[in-house]
Amino acid sequence: MKPLTIIFLFASCTLLAQLPANSAIYKTIKENDSLLFNIGFNTCDLEMFETLIDSDFEFYHDQSGILNSKTAFIENLSNGLCASNGFQARRELVSGSLKIYPLYSSGTLYGALQTGIHNFYEKQKGKEEVYGSTALFSHLWVLIDGEWKLSRVVSYDHRQE
Repeated sequence: MKPLTIIFLFASCTLLAQLPANSAIYKTIKENDSLLFNIGFNTCDLEMFETLIDSDFEFYHDQSGILNSKTAFIENLSNGLCASNGFQARRELVSGSLKIYPLYSSGTLYGALQTGIHNFYEKQKGKEEVYGSTALFSHLWVLIDGEWKLSRVVSYDHRQE
């Protein structure tokens, strides 16, 4: 087989594996994404991160590096974006960008890969909110004792458009 044919076949299989928006897994991961960002990130409700993040968490960011533990990630938020310094960040998922792919081992569902695009906005105390950046993300969610936990995050291609 020619390399281009192999790439096309792989891409076709990947596209077919994406879950439809009306599937139970898609709805659950989308809801968890909303809890994580609309409540956790946007309002600095750190308890939401405690609830949704796996104890074996890793975060990879193209501009700020690696945080290789749940504790380090939450401390970083607490002392950074969520510190009482008059700065507030807000994340907004780009409509239509969310894709979710189930992960199986020997026919048993163990996780899901979530990808998408998100915009970030910034607000300084006493000023209007302004656009900050756009980025791509990949989240690995794993099923642990029947609950979805965020295990790995890769946030990349941050750009100001």
